Amino acid sequence: MLAILMSPSPNVASHYAREGTLTGRILSALTAAGKDLARLSPADLTPYDQFHSRGHRATEELAQLLSPQADQLVLDLGCGIGGPARWLADQRGCRVVGLDLTEVYCLTARELSARVGLNGRSSFVCGNGLALPFAEAGFDQVWTQHAAMNIADKARLYREVARVLKPGGRFGLYDVMAGPAGDPHFPVPWSNKAEWSHLMAPQGVREAILATGLKERHWRDLTAEAKAWSEKAVAAQQAGQANTGPAIILGPSFAEMVANLRRSLFEDRITVVQAVFDKPG
Repeated sequence: MLAILMSPSPNVASHYAREGTLTGRILSALTAAGKDLARLSPADLTPYDQFHSRGHRATEELAQLLSPQADQLVLDLGCGIGGPARWLADQRGCRVVGLDLTEVYCLTARELSARVGLNGRSSFVCGNGLALPFAEAGFDQVWTQHAAMNIADKARLYREVARVLKPGGRFGLYDVMAGPAGDPHFPVPWSNKAEWSHLMAPQGVREAILATGLKERHWRDLTAEAKAWSEKAVAAQQAGQANTGPAIILGPSFAEMVANLRRSLFEDRITVVQAVFDKPG
């Protein structure tokens, strides 16, 4: 999820934590959209809790690759307000633990899961991805979407992923990485300024993951698909038809962030990659 929240820096956490009750803002928007708050479904939350690039479609694609089972335990790193975690719990029947650095996101994730009856299969922990508060070999799968862009020490991050995976487990990622043409234009959804952004080139990410002993199963560049998505998102904003959900999360500068994301994609400043790795059993 576009909640790149696993750096110890308080500046990064403050980028995502806006004033006010986030749950209240989301519920107000749902009411304005004609939703019955007493009968909410996980699908009703999709415009608000799937705010990584390509949205819900990216979540479904990664789930198809990982194929989590109902008896499995999944860790969602950088879970944000819990959208992908709830989707996995609802659609796949697995138990999901979400971890995020921003306390308001974890609180909101818990409240929204309770609203849609998924608090029994989804739980949320405030913590740091560089020092996961979990025992070794505790998870069948680790899942992360747009959750490494604020982290400089990616080698340590992926070592932690490998540590908490069970033998035979899988790690899936969908992430923004560095392109060949220099830094992205700021602000972008994961950072207001360059010093909070730590993108790595795809080959560097791949090497860092392989160095942990995980084995590559799947690697796909989805930059072209992300470009098409960003074109539609910017066009919708210009036509006054944009999804307003992400702006509730990230604030009024979200439109500028999306425009800069699109520009950075088309100038080859960023790439988007989907990948799956296995831990030998």
